[in-house]
Amino acid sequence: MSTPESADEGLDVTKPVDINKLHIEEIDPDGDLVLHVGADSDPTPRTFRVDPAALRRASPVFKAMLFGPSAESKPAGEQWLVSLPEDDPDDFEIILQIVHCQFHVRRIPRKLMTRKAVYGLLLLTDKYQMTHLLAPWKHTLVDFGRNGEVKWQGYKDIRWCPFEAFLSWQLGFSRVFRAHTVQIVYHCWIDPQSRVLVFNNDQGDKTPLRQLRFGPLDMEGESPVCA
Repeated sequence: MSTPESADEGLDVTKPVDINKLHIEEIDPDGDLVLHVGADSDPTPRTFRVDPAALRRASPVFKAMLFGPSAESKPAGEQWLVSLPEDDPDDFEIILQIVHCQFHVRRIPRKLMTRKAVYGLLLLTDKYQMTHLLAPWKHTLVDFGRNGEVKWQGYKDIRWCPFEAFLSWQLGFSRVFRAHTVQIVYHCWIDPQSRVLVFNNDQGDKTPLRQLRFGPLDMEGESPVCA
């Protein structure tokens, strides 16, 4: 799992943005921090006004970023704007609403919460070490993640095992994690040139290693992330 320092090193938060040209969505109207999210990852980036103290309590990464000796700490005499161009703005909105105790604001239709959406949300919470915030909804997220499972020759398609291993690890289902990890060990190999997981010698279906974020597993209990 990433540490606050390593996560901070991977963040691109330096792009200049003119705050006067932004449409600001008020997550916390009294907040003094403005986050501009998704300038590089989404054709329609979004901007949120938030409470920086809420982010500090929820995430050690944001605590180090906003309240440490970094360029993103509060400037003297200026509006406080931080740009997060690599993050998905819709996933980020869900996290911000949870952090600000606005659970009722966003109700996500099941048909919209796909495997891809769950995976994106968990990548984001893992990046900022905030996955523990999802604990009340972990069973629901697992159901969303398993929705529409692909069958292959009468069996569950093992090409989904890396995704489900990541999902189960992040949400604290260690037995499910072990089961999927065994399938990965038995049915895949690492291509030394492309650095991808290859299943059944079929390089048409492959998962880049950088997408797999497995932390150390406590084999005697649940994951410490979202147990």
